[in-house]
Amino acid sequence: MIEKMVMMLDVIIRQAEDDQLPIVHRIMREAFEEYQDILNPPSGALREEVDDIRKKIGSGGGAILVWRKGEPIGSAQYYFRDDYMYIGRVSVLAHVRGTGIGKKLMNYLEQIAQDHQVCVTRIEVRKSLPNNISYYQKIGYKILEEHEYPQKTDGWYVMEKEL
Repeated sequence: MIEKMVMMLDVIIRQAEDDQLPIVHRIMREAFEEYQDILNPPSGALREEVDDIRKKIGSGGGAILVWRKGEPIGSAQYYFRDDYMYIGRVSVLAHVRGTGIGKKLMNYLEQIAQDHQVCVTRIEVRKSLPNNISYYQKIGYKILEEHEYPQKTDGWYVMEKEL
């Protein structure tokens, strides 16, 4: 894959190398920690290990890291399906939320899809996190499917954006 790096002000976004997957994992765990006692069932992100990430992205995907002033502040994972690119585990550390990092991260991921001639991206968002749903709607994602957990305690939306 062509190495791609985006620099915006003091923010650098780039593909994570295999030896950086522990950083991707750490950022994801820190970002999802706030949902520890909120989501039922709990987020799978809090059970994932580095090898789980490696397996998910190993067959045609990747992970990205967002850096500011030499510190990792965001991460995400992606992989390709038949006719779309799935974006998952979008993670921005709490102290930098609301500064545009998430939008830059999503723009970068959407550009990866376009670079692979894929014109649709999908994400999954918990129904119990209305702020996250609203955020993705604001950046152009539409609800495609609705799912419910067997326990009927929560569900999630599959959201899609045509690029």
